[in-house]
Amino acid sequence: MSFRSPLAIIALAALVWGPGFAAYVTADGTPATRASLSNNQTFRNLAGRGGTFSTQGAVALTGAYFTAQGRNGRSCGTCHTPEEGWSIGPGTLQRLFEETDGAHPVFNTLDADNPEAADDTTVEGRRAAYTMLLGRGVFRRGGPPKANGEWELVAAEDPHGFASTSRLVQWRRPLPTINFLLGNATVAWDGGNTIGIDQRAGLVNQATRNIIGAQEGPPPSVQTVANIVDFEQSLFAAQAVVHGVGRLDADGARGGPEALAAMTRTAGRFDVFDGWAGDQNPRRAQIARGQELFNNPNRGGPRCGACHDSANDGANTRHLLFDVGAASVDARTPDLPLYTFRSRVTGETRQLSDAGRGNITGLWADLGRFKTPTLRGLASRAPYFHNGIAATIEAVVRHYERHVGFVFTDEERADLVAFLGAL
Repeated sequence: MSFRSPLAIIALAALVWGPGFAAYVTADGTPATRASLSNNQTFRNLAGRGGTFSTQGAVALTGAYFTAQGRNGRSCGTCHTPEEGWSIGPGTLQRLFEETDGAHPVFNTLDADNPEAADDTTVEGRRAAYTMLLGRGVFRRGGPPKANGEWELVAAEDPHGFASTSRLVQWRRPLPTINFLLGNATVAWDGGNTIGIDQRAGLVNQATRNIIGAQEGPPPSVQTVANIVDFEQSLFAAQAVVHGVGRLDADGARGGPEALAAMTRTAGRFDVFDGWAGDQNPRRAQIARGQELFNNPNRGGPRCGACHDSANDGANTRHLLFDVGAASVDARTPDLPLYTFRSRVTGETRQLSDAGRGNITGLWADLGRFKTPTLRGLASRAPYFHNGIAATIEAVVRHYERHVGFVFTDEERADLVAFLGAL
């Protein structure tokens, strides 16, 4: 039983950030002190600076998205912050823990490693209870295995002692709430909030469930949810500046968030950096080469753009989810659970750390499949994949080499990483 009442949590949030402002901490560790961000305002990241452009004219930080709707002090903005590409990473979570002794609303037993064993009464107890949040920025999701599907869950190993054959635990990174109008209708990593191919209906479903679940609130009003979804669909985020390169919308390039907001949803190649092919600046030329590696078939067979086919965004325009081995037993890290699934049809077994789409549809073929997210703003939101198993963009590329069949030389890998870091 926690010593912190919901009112105490909310009071603490007000103390930390002040009334009327967004409840987040900027990348340099200082509290937000404004009610809005101007369009194209940037924040530092490892590659340079990332930014956001809103079609609403500015990024308002005081609407329903940033307002706690329930009893635990959380809002959408608690886990989706502009300085981290509208996600949140381990660095910020660790800082918030230290600044508040783990009393920040983001630390709730809803996302503890094992809520049944969590000691929420001391600082060290809370530190031990949230190793997955603090270590890799993943939130606990899951529930009962899909009933009456094509598979059954026959074994479960959980290093945290909470998952079982009757309870899946699935660790997920917060997807960025950006670039929706260029993406697809798949909502959530496993598509669990999706409503057909109606993206807005899926986002309405997600916001409603988030308020009732993650924020522990009452069913929200139609207007509250509409305000949240309007805000989300207005956001376009991308890398704006890269070290050694400068602005990504200069000299014929079309990078940055404002240029992205002017684009339309279509299937096709990335052409953002066509103007830098052969540029005298070697860093610019490298980004352009990486773009072509992304667009064209790889000597190993696959092509990045085959799945990431939304032109200049990188989502999948066909609303498809894919298995790229991120939940495979070979890619599993020791802090993730391991499940054994058995086909009711063939008796075949498969081991995964996350059921993925399979626990939504019950289909054997959907086990281990996940959403194809936007690739813009990647440099702001490490670690990567649904479970945060890749700490860097280079680790993502190497994962595709090991698990999907891509083949790159050292120079090609560096070129591709440079391109992805410039998105």
